[in-house]
Formats: sequence, C-alpha cells, structure tokens
Amino acid sequence: MLDVGLPLDSNFGDDPSAKAPQPLFQQLEIGNKKVDGVVLSHAHLDHYGLAGILPDEIPIYCGEATAGLISITVQMANNKIPPFPTRAFHAHTTFRIGAFSVTPYLMDHSAFDSYGFLICAGDKSVFYSGDFRGHGRKAGLLDRLLKSLPKADILLMEGTLLGERSNELTLTESELEEEFVKVIEKTKGVVLVTTSSQNIDRLVTIFRAAKRTRGMFIIDFYTAEILERLKKYARIPQPSWSRIRVCYPQFLAQRFEKAGLQDILDRHRKNGIKWTRIGEVEDRAVMMIRPGFLWNIKKFLALRQATWIYSMWPGYFERSRSLRELKSYLREKKVRYEYLHTSGHAKPSDLTKLVETIKPSVLIPIHTFYADKYKDHFSNVRLVNDGEVVTIG
Repeated sequence: MLDVGLPLDSNFGDDPSAKAPQPLFQQLEIGNKKVDGVVLSHAHLDHYGLAGILPDEIPIYCGEATAGLISITVQMANNKIPPFPTRAFHAHTTFRIGAFSVTPYLMDHSAFDSYGFLICAGDKSVFYSGDFRGHGRKAGLLDRLLKSLPKADILLMEGTLLGERSNELTLTESELEEEFVKVIEKTKGVVLVTTSSQNIDRLVTIFRAAKRTRGMFIIDFYTAEILERLKKYARIPQPSWSRIRVCYPQFLAQRFEKAGLQDILDRHRKNGIKWTRIGEVEDRAVMMIRPGFLWNIKKFLALRQATWIYSMWPGYFERSRSLRELKSYLREKKVRYEYLHTSGHAKPSDLTKLVETIKPSVLIPIHTFYADKYKDHFSNVRLVNDGEVVTIG
C-alpha cells in the first residue's frame, strides 16, 4: 500500500476510524486481504493519518525524519491518531517488501523528508510521485530525479494544482523571501506570521527575512521542538540561535501538559521570552502565531501599526472557525493583512517534465479533486474508480 492518509477534507480532530475506506479496512482487519507492507511518502495527515488503525502485523515504512515528525503529531493528537511503529528506509536505497523492490526518491515538497517511489516486480514498474514541486528550497531534487529516473509502465502522479487551484502562486522560496523582506521593512509594529510549524522551507524563508530586517524571530515551543528534532538532517534555524526566541502560548502549553509532554515545555525555557517582554519589543519582532494564541495576543500585544502575514493555503479559512476568529480580531484591531505564500505542489510545467521523463504507458491521477483535468495536459490518462483493479499489461 502506498500512503494511508485521511481524506483531503478531513480535520485534525476527526476520528480516523470513521474516515477509513470500506470495505478495504474491514477486509484487512479480518484477514481477507493480505498486505505485505505500507510505504508512507511524508508526514502530512492526508498521507499517514489512517496508518495507526491498520492491523498491527502490517509493517509500515517511512523516512527516519518523517517518523520523528509523525511521532510528535501523534503525541499532540492525544489519542485521536493512534501511534504506530515504523521501519526506516533511506533515499535511493532499494529495499524489498514481499515480491516488490521499492526505491525511494527524495522530493522537493513543503513537508520535510518527502519521497516518491519506484516499485518494481518482474519486468513491470510503477512510479508513485507522492507530493512534489520544483520551486522550493530543494528544487534541485526534481532536476536530479529527472536525470536518474528510469521509465515506468504506470505513473501515479499528484495534480493538486490542476483545476480549481491552477492559479495558486508558485514563487520560489527565495522570491518569497524577498516579498517578506519588503513587507517587514514597511511595517512599523510587530509582524505576525501564520504558517505551518512543519513547513521547514517556509520557516527558513521567514527566519532569513527576519534576520535581514528585524533580527528577532519569535517561535512557539512546538515549532522549536520540530526544528530541534530535525537538526541532525539539515542545517536549519535552531531555538538556541541568538536571533530566535521561544514563546509559550497558554492554550498550546495546556494542550502539551494534557498530553504528558511537559518535558518539551521545560526543554525550551532556556531560550524563552515572556509575553510581557514581547509587548515591549513589538517593533523589533517577527513572530509566528496560530489561532490558539489569540488569548495571549489579546492580553499582551498592542498591535499598533502591525502586519499579519498569512502564509498557508487560503482554503483553511473555510475549514477553521478559530482561524476566522483570529482574522476577525486582527481586522478589528486594524492590523494590515498580507498574503505571502507559495504552493507545496507542482505547477503544470513540472508535472509535464515528470511525465515526459517517465513516458508511462498509463498515467493515473491521484491527490486531486479534478482528475478529468489531466486529459487537458496529457495523453494515456486513465481515471480509476475506488475499488477498480488496474492490470499492468
């Protein structure tokens, strides 16, 4: 099995068991269907969110850093997402699952440690793209992939930006950094930024922009923990660096305490900054915030001449009431709003490069609500229904 994620329209607090595709999971549970192994491409819930409800005897493979990211998310979920053991694979090192050989290829994506996979059995092969792009801080990975990847009989390829999201921005992270610098330089008050704590490329972008302008980048202790756990895999900003300070939002701290993660709270206090102090240095700070920080923001920040930069997919506003409440409060305080983002997914031209390299006999759309749009760009497209069996000829 390739990725066992929650549906794209799921929320963090949803019960995974209620989202499991049936009758597949029932057949797995009673042993009517045998699976030799599951391969996870990266640490986004729509790719691993159902792994914890698989039968215990099915081995689950993922990258080492991915396992670490999944672990902290599962801990925070406080039993909503069951924990599960994993076996590590390594980029470009082929391993076997039953009759299949699997070769992981490191991909450029908004999730750290993301992979695509070449799966071979006999003289037949499938390439699974996972999620990828060619405009992040690891854009060179796509170029290297295109030079080294063999042809495959079937290509399972994501197409998130085909269809309704076709106009989504695909700036490079370096170009986005320049836009951050411009906004920060014209802001006299605090600069607030909302982005994912696991989007490491974006954290690097924001840190670099803060260093070039204000000098002080304030993150919460959860983000600090993510960065610290990943430091052995890449040179990325660390909570111990002189230009970074760690804050403790009340709601998030209570959540970690409830989940038994007091050790994480304690570990980052040496790099901490009190909210009263943040209020004193608003004009010198670039600060990450999320909806759960609203109580502290209301109590401690004046927000005079402030700017709020939203750096995530805008579709989350429709899904999250707490995000809408944050936006409403900042609007009430006359905080200027800026949208600075670039997609974690491949633009059509990069999708085309992958197809032209692999030259599949069959191209199967995945990770899209608009599978029919593939036919506007590619030949040999086959739209596959749930439960349909595809035979490699």
